[in-house]
Amino acid sequence: MTKYTRLFAPGKIGRMELKNRIIFAPCGTHYSTMDGLVSEQQRTYYAERAKGGAGLLIIEGASCRKIGKPGRILVNEDKYIPYLKKLADVIHENGAKAVMQMSSHRGSTDEVDPASPSGMPHPFAGSASSHIIPLHPRVITPADLEQLIEEYGEAARRVMEAGFDGVMLHGANGYLPCELLSRRFNKRTDAYGGDLKGRAKFLLDMIKISREKTAPDFPVLLRLMGSDRVAKPGDDGWGIQDCVELCKLVEAAGVTSVDITSGSQETPDWTGPAWYMPPGLNVDVTTAIKKAGVKIPISVVGKIADPALAEEILTDGKADFISMARALICDPYWPKKVLEGKTDDICPCIYDKRCLEDVIVEFQPMSCTTNPLVGHEKEYAIKMERLTKKKKVLVLGGGPGGIQAAITAAQKGHDVTLFEKSDKLGGQLILAAVPPDKQDLNNYLKYLKIQLAKSDVKVKLNTEATPAAVAKFAPDSVIVAVGSTPFIPEIDGIDGKNVITCQDVLSGQKKPGQKVIVLGGGYVGCETCFYLAKKGIEVTLVFRSAEAAHDIHYWVVRKHYLDKLKEMNIKVMQGVQYRDITAKGLNLTDKDGKAVFLEADTVILAAGATPNKALGEALKGKYLEFAQIGDCVEPRRIREAVEEGIWAAAAI
Repeated sequence: MTKYTRLFAPGKIGRMELKNRIIFAPCGTHYSTMDGLVSEQQRTYYAERAKGGAGLLIIEGASCRKIGKPGRILVNEDKYIPYLKKLADVIHENGAKAVMQMSSHRGSTDEVDPASPSGMPHPFAGSASSHIIPLHPRVITPADLEQLIEEYGEAARRVMEAGFDGVMLHGANGYLPCELLSRRFNKRTDAYGGDLKGRAKFLLDMIKISREKTAPDFPVLLRLMGSDRVAKPGDDGWGIQDCVELCKLVEAAGVTSVDITSGSQETPDWTGPAWYMPPGLNVDVTTAIKKAGVKIPISVVGKIADPALAEEILTDGKADFISMARALICDPYWPKKVLEGKTDDICPCIYDKRCLEDVIVEFQPMSCTTNPLVGHEKEYAIKMERLTKKKKVLVLGGGPGGIQAAITAAQKGHDVTLFEKSDKLGGQLILAAVPPDKQDLNNYLKYLKIQLAKSDVKVKLNTEATPAAVAKFAPDSVIVAVGSTPFIPEIDGIDGKNVITCQDVLSGQKKPGQKVIVLGGGYVGCETCFYLAKKGIEVTLVFRSAEAAHDIHYWVVRKHYLDKLKEMNIKVMQGVQYRDITAKGLNLTDKDGKAVFLEADTVILAAGATPNKALGEALKGKYLEFAQIGDCVEPRRIREAVEEGIWAAAAI
């Protein structure tokens, strides 16, 4: 008997009966074909989430427009219905209900036709997403809106005919419906502007036509921006009370259920909250909606990966269902593991937004840092079946890549031993979890250690991997995962006693003075600054590149780092050239060519990393099955190390 009785209680959304209160929230994958067809990869991905035990799967936003961007599911012609039906069928076969989310127009950020209610540009116009956010969107016309509504209705009909259990309308993420709702962006004087009913006309018309084009009791769900997280009482934004009033309108208009998220054009941090955002961050909105007497089911999304938090929200009547996307991307079996009391076996989300970066910035198929098998479930299953002979496998290095490689090799049935040079497992992950707000990385490391302990892997700490030690062990297969070391730039005085590395600082091995210079403006340098500034240390960040956090691809996250540098009063000097380090500080040339001396007690190096290639080079060619993974190949991020570890082990 589970202790999470509310979470696993059956529930209803209109005629749709769900076995529990867990909803897999929509999240773009770019797994569909370039022609907009649901691919086999996509079907396998959603089938895995259905097998995992969620009551309802809401499929990523499909495009119902005649024009749209490749990589998305299309529902704009009847020819797509058979492919949609295959997706609905495979979800049903694996025990879940299926709802299709439909996206209409992204407003001022639209890739094909950037247009907004009053021609106002996106607050971050010019920033790089999967495209450059346009500087000058056109004013969308009533005729445009009427056409979009008609397309929406036809798409809803197709979704129903394909056998889905419902359709979800997209009124969130700062897209066109949100821009129309916001007094800040909607200055229209026609039928689509003015009071709440006018600003909500587009959304209400979408509800109306979806109702007209589908069966009378066909569930029509709505994902809604609960707040733009900017608005204050009396100003022109979109606040919680606005959302409460709109929920009353959409309930009267025939919406079956509302799913609450938040964040707008100005506050994208809220639409896909990162590690630095609090858990359950939208419950304030759903609480207000429930207190206002709205009777239709209300679901809430937003960093609710802790089953105890989910249970509390439901028990307290703050929502009727819990929506989660990334938690079920990281571990599709989250529901079953919670139900069976196996929460230690849940692969946790670290909220690094890598999944969103892939889709939104890189316009690539979605991946996951802690579960790189996402989208590759079928290939992995095939690889893991092929065990012709039990082999003696040696993994060198106990960072996340090495740990995952060892676990995977053991799961395949091999005899696995892991050598780790230090007295603890985790590698760079230990230090990465030290800066402020990075505690989610500790959850991931804890998970890896638990899975390693449950496996048959033999772990040897304080064991340095040398060619002689490896030869003496006589393995059949070797995976090298020995990581990297700090990059030491060539600067006069770099070997001074007042020069230490960020690893020295974050590990606590060396203590800096009260006035420091951090050399290196990437995300590691920035996080080192945050760590020091929080301790009350005066920090100056210097670097050669034109902008801090230059190695962060997702502009939303980069903006957070830049904002935090300002908030914490960290002095920043970009575009510099280093001259020399003295016992009293750093001589440099600033971006304008002027010689500057910065006084400091300590100079801290955060200038990157150098791969540890020597061991791999010495072992290469000596073993039939040999692989190098992670930072010893090239310093990168967690996902690359873990992904390479999985596939190297699965290939043995």
